[in-house]
Amino acid sequence: MKIARRQRVVPWYLATRVLLLLLALNTLPYFNRGAITGDVQLYHQWITGSFDHGEYPLDDQKWQYPPGAAGVLLLPHWLPGSYFVLFFLMCLAADAAVFMLLLRAAHSADPEHPSPAGPWLWTLGIAAIGPMAYGRYDLVVTAVAVAALTVTLRSRRATAVARGALIGVGAFLKLWPAAFLFGAPKRRNGRLLVGVAAATAVLPTLLLQLWFPGVLSFLTNQKSRGIQVESVFASPFLVGKWFGWSGIVKVSDYGAFEYMGTGVSAAGKAALVVNAIGFAVLLLIRRRAAVRGGFPFPGMLADVSFAAVLVAVTTSRVLSPQYLVWLLGVAAVCLTRRATLMRTPAWLVLGAVSVTQLIFPLFYHSMRNGQVYSGLILLSRNAVLVAAALLALRALWRATGADSGMLLEQRLGGVRLGEDEGTPLGGEVLGAGAEHGAEGVVHRIRRPLRRGADGLVEGD
Repeated sequence: MKIARRQRVVPWYLATRVLLLLLALNTLPYFNRGAITGDVQLYHQWITGSFDHGEYPLDDQKWQYPPGAAGVLLLPHWLPGSYFVLFFLMCLAADAAVFMLLLRAAHSADPEHPSPAGPWLWTLGIAAIGPMAYGRYDLVVTAVAVAALTVTLRSRRATAVARGALIGVGAFLKLWPAAFLFGAPKRRNGRLLVGVAAATAVLPTLLLQLWFPGVLSFLTNQKSRGIQVESVFASPFLVGKWFGWSGIVKVSDYGAFEYMGTGVSAAGKAALVVNAIGFAVLLLIRRRAAVRGGFPFPGMLADVSFAAVLVAVTTSRVLSPQYLVWLLGVAAVCLTRRATLMRTPAWLVLGAVSVTQLIFPLFYHSMRNGQVYSGLILLSRNAVLVAAALLALRALWRATGADSGMLLEQRLGGVRLGEDEGTPLGGEVLGAGAEHGAEGVVHRIRRPLRRGADGLVEGD
């Protein structure tokens, strides 16, 4: 609690979360109650119709989650009281956990002058999404993901194990935290992190597959999905409706509003191709970094993870409001460090998130029916997200190029030398221990002037 004292963001966080909880509980009226409770009602139906009978809801096309999601959905059910109230309180607790982790990460990065940007982005972003954020279980997954990016133990090896385990748990709950592996450190600690993450996610999944045959169906259910109206690849059809495109919007078996008509199938295939290209670029960036000795900046796990999640979201055929919760969590971690490469993309994401409630639920009906003004809001949101993804990849590409040493010097210019030492994300690059004290940091920051970024790489 000492970390939270005298932080200007704290009262704003408390005020917005009290308001969100009151809206979620219907103590204060919200203009679309179904937008808050719709998914929670579905979770409760799965519990009463399947989980209470020792089964997964595998016959329901809307079940598209890894088997670990059942634990999160069942937790409020196992406690006495209203499932809805307890679910909202669980999400509030996850929200608060993320906020405290961000405060701690900022304090660890610079104890004297912690960056307030990360906590502020989280505070404003979730408030912009509104009470819908408490009606999805994604806040719980995001809390695990943020913990994976910020946890620091006494040694690099222990930190790698802890982060790998948390990434694995996140992937076991909902696949997207697996994207963090693109930013894993190199050499033994990186292999250890990846191995622990894979074991943590895969082993319990396989065990559940033995007891509940079919729980792996979530891996193939997505292939039949169409283009949801909010996704980036739905933009051409949104514009097409203004000029007479003959397609329609229909609720699919997955519970999403999707476009049906000429060109939609091709757009779905294009989304998969672009998704593969985006991840291939991330792999190439990793290769460029490895050739030059590793990622040149402390905290690159968070920066690369943010870029990877941006690629996943912008190339997905589905883009629901809860996807933005993922982006906010990882972006906020990046902003806990002043030397992050993701400052501009992170703030662009907040700008995109700011119109969430205008898109859904306020103008959702008119947008589906082809209204121009509401459609322009969605197009602008998607354009900003695409711009953020491209800028994030560009920043990583430049950081791993031949001139990364000069970029490092520019990035560190005006930043206190002690900022990177002790940061919860610095261990991948600077390591930990007595040999990496203040004198070691100064020595390593001076060396890039002579031999580029290779002086700031992770040791085994």
